[in-house]
Amino acid sequence: MLKKMMSKPMMMFVLFATLMMLLSACSGTNDKPADPVAQPAEVETNTTPVQEEEEDKEEAVPAPDLDGRVIRISHWWDATPKGDSESDELARERIQMVEEKYNVKIKYLNTEYWSTSEKLSSSVLANEPFAEIVRVPDGFIWGLMQSGFLTPLDDYLQDTRVEQDVVNAMRFGGDKVYGLESWYTPNDSGMFYNKRIFKEAGLKDPQQLMDEDNWNWDTMLDAAKKLTVDRNGDGKMDQYGLAGAHYVLSEMLVASNGGKLYDEQTGTVTFDSPESMEALNFLHGLYNEHKVVKANGGNDWEDPAKFFGEGTIAMYPGGLWEIEGRILDKMKDEWGYVYMPKGPQAESYYEPFGQATAYVIPKGVKDADVIVKIWEDLQDFDNWQDNRRLSLENILPDEASIANAMNDNGQVQRLFGGRFGGLGIKDQLDKVTEKFIKGEITPSTGVAQVIGPAQAAVKKVLSGEQPEKK
Repeated sequence: MLKKMMSKPMMMFVLFATLMMLLSACSGTNDKPADPVAQPAEVETNTTPVQEEEEDKEEAVPAPDLDGRVIRISHWWDATPKGDSESDELARERIQMVEEKYNVKIKYLNTEYWSTSEKLSSSVLANEPFAEIVRVPDGFIWGLMQSGFLTPLDDYLQDTRVEQDVVNAMRFGGDKVYGLESWYTPNDSGMFYNKRIFKEAGLKDPQQLMDEDNWNWDTMLDAAKKLTVDRNGDGKMDQYGLAGAHYVLSEMLVASNGGKLYDEQTGTVTFDSPESMEALNFLHGLYNEHKVVKANGGNDWEDPAKFFGEGTIAMYPGGLWEIEGRILDKMKDEWGYVYMPKGPQAESYYEPFGQATAYVIPKGVKDADVIVKIWEDLQDFDNWQDNRRLSLENILPDEASIANAMNDNGQVQRLFGGRFGGLGIKDQLDKVTEKFIKGEITPSTGVAQVIGPAQAAVKKVLSGEQPEKK
């Protein structure tokens, strides 16, 4: 009866199980029974430790041993950490870690700024690169790329800790990655303002306007006009809304309107674009129509910061790097730092990104893949933002200014893909702005005169020639 009730597959399973039990009993010993046949569930459960063990083995793979080789890193300054600051101590620890990990010796070279590019190219031609890693000064990378003196790095950055937008920026408009950069600080330039001047005039200051999402060209101009006054009644303006160098203001205003002076992807000079021309016309109006910019006394670079320190101007566009040498200990009034105001075409706050500097690996350097890893291990990826905040706390006057400089709210953006350093573009544009701030020429006429020469200057550099000394 039971046999009839069983299906044929069931009968086969019973016979198979019985046979396995008999074989198991026969193969065992009197001391220890044979191991039972593993069940599917047990096999699945046991895979996790195996996978973890394999991962541990992968992590334990030793770094390449470069047999005591000296890794030379060139800057146009001595980058050896020598001080007793916390950052220098951490840098020394990273160097020691790298030297032990790869069996190398890190050596920093101090190469003269204008000699760096020539030294790199001549040493590559001699098949003896003078350094494994070279910090290339502003603008020199274009010619070195085009002339084939650099190592393409795409294959060595597949698992990099560098953010992808930074990696892409290191293509400099081309197909290959030729540069190395750890990160880009979010807001290196903006607007310094005098709190006392705004308060005495009963005006909302730039920080208050920014908090209201109302910090733009119109509100900046309105404040500048109201703060350009004759305070002592002698018939002459002795306080102005703004001060600056025309060549700095032009660059910052173009960027704040979402414009670029140059398009890396197309190799085209673009300071005649609608966004750029709107900014140049606005700059022309600040000087000639509204007359809210204090004239410099002979030194376009030094005078604006000096005026700000003296408390005779309300707003000064500039860079964070200026604070320690040009504002701290010279500014008696309370002050703050905000983004550049938004232009009419801007969807966000923008700052210019014109310099073309980068670390490169010269062509012919051996073990370039390992050199990239060594460079990465020398970077402080984990702490750079904390270190930046600590340094800003030492130089900025209040929490709002620090938050702006750190871009805590994420509102300011850098205009990647528009670097013009070393291409000769700015030299041509500055000839125009120098004339139209004096009312000698209109922006449209001036730009029409120099757009061709600017494009020719770009073509010259991209053909392999290097920037001229200034």
